Amino acid sequence: MKHTHTPPEPEVPMIEKEKYLRLAADMDNLRKAQAQAATEMAKWSAQAVVTDVLELSDLLDTALAQAPPELADSTWYAGVKQVAKQFSEKLKRYGVSRIETVGATFDPGTMEAVHMETGGESQTVKQEVRAGYTMHERVIRPARVIIYQ
Repeated sequence: MKHTHTPPEPEVPMIEKEKYLRLAADMDNLRKAQAQAATEMAKWSAQAVVTDVLELSDLLDTALAQAPPELADSTWYAGVKQVAKQFSEKLKRYGVSRIETVGATFDPGTMEAVHMETGGESQTVKQEVRAGYTMHERVIRPARVIIYQ
């Protein structure tokens, strides 16, 4: 029986191996970046719809605020209040939260001052004119408020 000798495989130069490892790492980083981008896109894809729908929340707030006092104990008022509550709960599913304003210190990052009045602690929010909201802790609509000078 004749014995054939297979020559050993040539060694891959270290430079080529380093290039390969860098390329593999770059591909892995690219995959991770694409996965992160897809996650971010899914997270923020509802923002345009949510922003439009916030106007409905404003209308519910106005309806409740403008209801005559004699309707405060009515089933109509209770029904509208329940709709507003459910609406808020649905928004929370998309990471949307209302910005707390009244009595808080004015925050220019989350609020717009539309008027200033005297008679209270300086830079404290007296009244909310329009609710503001965050989505995933980023402001998507600043609150409009009246503050004390």
